[in-house]
Amino acid sequence: MRDLLGAGWQQSSRLALVTLLVANLLPLFAVLSGSWTLFSVMYLYWAENGVVGFYNVPKLALAQGSVGQKLFQIPFFGFHYGIFWFVQGVFVFVLFGGGLRSFTLSDLLQAPQPLWGALGLMVLSHGASFTNNYVGRGEYKLVTVEQQMKQPYGRVVILHIVVLFGGIVVLMLGQPLVALVLLVLLKTGFDFSVHLRQHLRT
Repeated sequence: MRDLLGAGWQQSSRLALVTLLVANLLPLFAVLSGSWTLFSVMYLYWAENGVVGFYNVPKLALAQGSVGQKLFQIPFFGFHYGIFWFVQGVFVFVLFGGGLRSFTLSDLLQAPQPLWGALGLMVLSHGASFTNNYVGRGEYKLVTVEQQMKQPYGRVVILHIVVLFGGIVVLMLGQPLVALVLLVLLKTGFDFSVHLRQHLRT
């Protein structure tokens, strides 16, 4: 495993790795300062899944395949992934946000004010990976539209299960600081590992 991650480290852009690490550590400092609750952390991680889906659209546009494939696959991905992401958000609000009276997208998108800076960093982090790795290092030349369609789901599903399970444990423990910190560190380490593995394909 160490050799695999080492290869991923060599093949991924340093800027993408640094922004990924910074974006993931910001919640740690926010939790340690006492300004973020468990819901803040869970909301941020759910919102990040939306950022992942957003960047997959231009990735699909650049991936190897016919124009006809892309005209069908891109709208289909937007619809399918959008529903998938919406349902994830409902789970986050019901389990950690005290529930919702109406599960509309506008309800879900009303992010707590302190999270906007962290969300901006998440956008920059995934943007750096897209620009430096996918485009700059030519990853788009090595992936088909069908392969790129599936790529976000593997990362998002695994991370969501890990974070969701960890969040439930933290909730059951009464949201102690140590448990919240461990949850953030767990997600950061797991996200870093998944990022490196993804870039082994090039």
